[in-house]
Amino acid sequence: MRTRPLGIVAGAATLLVFGAVLVACSAEFDGPPVASAAMDSRAAADSKTAAGAKAGIELTPALLEGYAKGLRKEIEIIRRPGRGTHYGVTISKYGDEGPEVVKASGLSLDEYRAVQDVVDGVFTILNFQGKIGPPRSIDLDKADPAWRERLAGDPFDKLSSASAKALRDHMDILVPPWSEVVGMTALND
Repeated sequence: MRTRPLGIVAGAATLLVFGAVLVACSAEFDGPPVASAAMDSRAAADSKTAAGAKAGIELTPALLEGYAKGLRKEIEIIRRPGRGTHYGVTISKYGDEGPEVVKASGLSLDEYRAVQDVVDGVFTILNFQGKIGPPRSIDLDKADPAWRERLAGDPFDKLSSASAKALRDHMDILVPPWSEVVGMTALND
């Protein structure tokens, strides 16, 4: 009778080890080395933003100040005891955390997500260029050609001149919390 529970435990342990190996091996891909669920969703949104940010939301001081408040709330949520810092906050109307962040920002859900998409697109490129945030890098030899092109350019060029100016003017209140969120949620290599 005791061999059956031990067999289940051994099988579960094998699955856990196999899962850990898969996660470790998944770092060998052509995209940017972003490893959290939040950053994965932001990276997907980032590709849309890079292609069409001029057609997206126009960044204003009020929107960026609200987004900065939301980022600070994300940090507070991620640091909550027992929550774990390995994943970020999903900004959605579902669940408890997303609405809490949106409420703290003073923006609507759609505004928050639109600002997040644009800011994350610019900041991700600046981060991989080594200009802001926690140190992260990308293997350009393995990177998708579109990523190489984006990393060689100025991410502010994808924005209207008014949005670019507003974002540059608010870097001091946005970069620190954005960098902290990325630093807490990105996998350490």
